[in-house]
Amino acid sequence: MSSDTGRLGGPLNSIADGYNDRFGQVFGELNGLQFALIIGSLLVLLLVPVWAPLLGMSGLLRTLALASIWAILAMGWDIQSGYTGYISFGHAVLSGGAAYTTALLIGNVNPDLSLAVTLPLSVLAALTIGLVIAVPSLRLKGPYFSLVTFVAGLIFYQLTYAFSDYTGGELGVRVGRIDFTVGGFEITTFDPVMRYYVMLVPMLLIAVTLLYVARSNVGMIFVAIRENETAVSAAGIDTTKFKIWSFVLSSIPMGIGGWLLAHFYGTVNPLNFLLVDRSIELIAMAVVGGMSSILGPIGGAFLVIVLREEVLRIFGATGRWVMLWTLILLVLVFARDGLFRKLWHYLGRLGSRDGGEN
Repeated sequence: MSSDTGRLGGPLNSIADGYNDRFGQVFGELNGLQFALIIGSLLVLLLVPVWAPLLGMSGLLRTLALASIWAILAMGWDIQSGYTGYISFGHAVLSGGAAYTTALLIGNVNPDLSLAVTLPLSVLAALTIGLVIAVPSLRLKGPYFSLVTFVAGLIFYQLTYAFSDYTGGELGVRVGRIDFTVGGFEITTFDPVMRYYVMLVPMLLIAVTLLYVARSNVGMIFVAIRENETAVSAAGIDTTKFKIWSFVLSSIPMGIGGWLLAHFYGTVNPLNFLLVDRSIELIAMAVVGGMSSILGPIGGAFLVIVLREEVLRIFGATGRWVMLWTLILLVLVFARDGLFRKLWHYLGRLGSRDGGEN
């Protein structure tokens, strides 16, 4: 088997060399097998509308569109919690705040507001909430920081009921579909294929952006804070400032993901957006895929959502969740680095050169 891999790895490595020469320093070098995994995964995702109907799996479009949104949210959590080591249990507040901003603008201001208005304001809402949580809490460490974020989630959850005249309480607020025009071509999420690409393309763009950030000096400082914050402070670096920056960077994809999720579900309510379970799901996706890797949370999100929506639904509503969380517990016990991170490192060892972290 190793000889077969070697014969395959040779030409793949030659192709990967072209990528490494141009982008390796920015996004990390890949060997041939890692490069093939990335390109193969991209092709599979981009061509889902082609192959899924042929296999009688048209419903998979909806599932993978939802997985794309959760991948955005998982990456947003990872760039803050995974890279700095400050584990947040309240990140659903950021995406939920963005979703409610969208819903309130459409429901109470103008139902015909364009995405040019609702999207920036939703991201701004996530940024504002992120700063409100980050500034006082990031001076704390360990479980104290995590507890503050957890309580913040509970507070925002209760606020949606306290102001139910505006938020709709448990029923929530209805949100319409996404409609916009590009070069005279109308794009609407009413069409399943268009909806899929509207969710997929932002996910890919955010992944590239966060990979760049993770490999930059800022990303390296985030990792250094996680590994030894005292040493970073001793070097004269203001760690609090960079921890706040991590929250700011995290808030942007959380805001975009919340905006997309609001339009995907069509209704914004506390159960779907602000329940503490949503934050735990984010963490589970990042852990299953592999924290502090950007690509890991993407894989984790797709795996968890596909299992939840397609594979485990045969067990019914309750059984599906029991099975899913059991699988996640098994990953935590037997693959603490995450399934996709382990696969990535395995391909790195299998290839002719070491793979990068991301």
